[in-house]
Amino acid sequence: MAREATAAYGTAASDEVASEGEFTTFYGAANPPATYGSIGGTTKALAKYSYEVPDGWVEEATSKVEKGSGGQDSRFVKSGTKGAVKAYCLTLNPAGQDGASFALTEAALQAVAGALSDMQDSITAGQISTKRAKEDGREYALFEVDADRKYVVKISIDNTGRLFAFVITAPASQFNRDKKNIERMANSFRVYSSVSQFV
Repeated sequence: MAREATAAYGTAASDEVASEGEFTTFYGAANPPATYGSIGGTTKALAKYSYEVPDGWVEEATSKVEKGSGGQDSRFVKSGTKGAVKAYCLTLNPAGQDGASFALTEAALQAVAGALSDMQDSITAGQISTKRAKEDGREYALFEVDADRKYVVKISIDNTGRLFAFVITAPASQFNRDKKNIERMANSFRVYSSVSQFV
């Protein structure tokens, strides 16, 4: 897959090849809204979060409005799906919960849904399952929303109290076909402290 701003990408650590081809790792900057309107991310050393992306997915620029009002920090869309299969990373400040601190609960999932209107419809109509995990010393919550449009949402909170949510969504039929890749993408999502965790 042709990429711009190649410093934002790295080869996935695994030698495993998925059904769509190899994965690369995207490193997200989580910069203020005024800096948005282009694609690229950042370097590994400066990353605030990262996730793996399969070949065949294309990065789309997030606008200053999307970043400012909805917290969209990065977005990828699977080629050939007319935008129906996509992944976002959202960053939300604690004010998203009326000044309270975020916690890894369904209230945090609702805060994410507030930024993605289609997701609210799926939450209302579908079934939600939740798993907790600790990875590299950090707590994560993984939510799965089973509806006509499915969602996988992996959430964590950085050391400043900011919520990071990695959201992957697709219509149920396409979601099921891509399940292996979607699970790998979700499992790969990592959040780092404001001071880089990389040496």
